[in-house]
Amino acid sequence: MKPKHKVYYFRLLASSLVGILNGLLRVDPTVGISAFIFTYFLVTPLSLRIWRDELKDVGLMEIYKEAVGASLLALIMIWSLTMSFTGQGVALAVVREKGSGIYPIETLDGRHLPPGNEEMMGYSVVLLNISDRIRGAELGACLNGTSSFKMGRYYLTVDDGISLRIELKLSDPGDREILRRIIGNFSIYRNGTMVFGGNRVRMGESINMPSNGSNLSLKFSGLNDIVLEIRSPIDVPEDSPLNSFIKLKRYDSQLCLFDSTKPKIGRRTISIQGYHIVILPGG
Repeated sequence: MKPKHKVYYFRLLASSLVGILNGLLRVDPTVGISAFIFTYFLVTPLSLRIWRDELKDVGLMEIYKEAVGASLLALIMIWSLTMSFTGQGVALAVVREKGSGIYPIETLDGRHLPPGNEEMMGYSVVLLNISDRIRGAELGACLNGTSSFKMGRYYLTVDDGISLRIELKLSDPGDREILRRIIGNFSIYRNGTMVFGGNRVRMGESINMPSNGSNLSLKFSGLNDIVLEIRSPIDVPEDSPLNSFIKLKRYDSQLCLFDSTKPKIGRRTISIQGYHIVILPGG
């Protein structure tokens, strides 16, 4: 067997073992991928130690690059199969690459994820722009008719209009910025009163107001807790605050809602809030 082939199969074996452990321990996707990356790079020094004389004429970068794609695929398949056999579901989802467009997220055994899927937090489709690598991607859900579900942090209801509810923590700088983007600058006083744009809300109270063609409801439920609800017509006005959270697109006869939060995009992977989607070659 050629020296490079030994590294190839060693790396596949290591990735498969990581996949088995990830599946049995049901680790978070972030931890699982981190374990894979660590093991992937660990194989090179181990290989050089075991087959030092045989690999002396092979470049270091060649050893590091050996079995990159095959190792990732082995991890996904073994991880998913292990979780399936132990009755715990599938941790990583896939999209089969066909170019640009909207495609359903599916498991490796071909089951499409519904909007209410617990592991993907309600995401069921990806809006994909790909050439030799991923150029852009958005995650969302495509619906038929009336539906209520949770997508990421958003509680959504779609009927003759669209309703979105999100719970914000004012102790979180990101959440404070979200609220400021919707209602403008605000202040909270020691007596439990929130003031913004000429409006005054006491703790435990709610306020309803129109906002660029949509209806906005804000409940000041605790010193650091805000429940924000937005109700908009199905044809969302361009300046509606709803557009800060989701984007609407029609695909065939379906209405698709995409999270405005940008996922982290790699060459063949999409990550959002610790969940991972792997783009497989077409078919």
